[in-house]
Amino acid sequence: MSRRLLLICACLCLALLPVKAIAGKWPRPAGGPSKSGDPELLLTFDDGPHEKHTTKILDALDEHGLQAIFFWTGHRVVDQRKGLEDRIALVERTVRTGHLIGNHTTTHAKLCVVKEKDAARELDENAERYEKLAGLPQFLMRVPYGARCKRLDNMLAEREIEHMHWDLDPQEFRHHSSDITFSYVTKRLKRLKPGMRAILLMHDTQPAAAKALPKILKWIDKENEKRAERGKRPIRIISGSEYVEEKYPVPLLNWTRTSLVSSQDAVVDAARRLVP
Repeated sequence: MSRRLLLICACLCLALLPVKAIAGKWPRPAGGPSKSGDPELLLTFDDGPHEKHTTKILDALDEHGLQAIFFWTGHRVVDQRKGLEDRIALVERTVRTGHLIGNHTTTHAKLCVVKEKDAARELDENAERYEKLAGLPQFLMRVPYGARCKRLDNMLAEREIEHMHWDLDPQEFRHHSSDITFSYVTKRLKRLKPGMRAILLMHDTQPAAAKALPKILKWIDKENEKRAERGKRPIRIISGSEYVEEKYPVPLLNWTRTSLVSSQDAVVDAARRLVP
């Protein structure tokens, strides 16, 4: 067999492998197939909370009656941060309006690069911080930079934490353009077929994301009107709670059903401890 033919065969074999079998990569599509049969979208935001941009993003989501998942870093809600009270208030608002909060480490650390004890501290301290603030346990997390390694897999398994990757990433933190962000997302949503699901990653610390999101949501509304006229399936935006309820066993769902009253009490109590 020629060398060229061997190379072609090897490439074909790799193409047939499930994504999760390839080391260093997270499964795609990140959220699995669409349960409804419609093209589905799950909205997620990283790196916050930010007193200005997170507020605008929550306003846009509330206007459309949507719930997202926010993967937040702990260093943004510590005592010395300016605007601490506003950020803690955003945690309370996020829980009260039905969004979920996931772990994104304390300092946005590279978990596959730092020492193992430091990686453990990044996960555990951040989980503890937001569990106290939100009054809800955390088992969803997003690894900074999307890194993956065997050590990290083991750490997540030990803590019964699930990593949530993404399918769409406009990288607005690089180009800082709401127009590019809007164009990237809408073009790919047009190509999202029935039965497919996409997890969108944006950053609620970025003004481009805060500016683009209302335009994206309005575009989806108009696109769905056109689809209804043509008898085509709409783009369905699912909530974080819907995703969790679908993906994880019943014992893990208790945290999504914790009463909002107790969650708000936990936020107020945490605020009293953090704010002089």
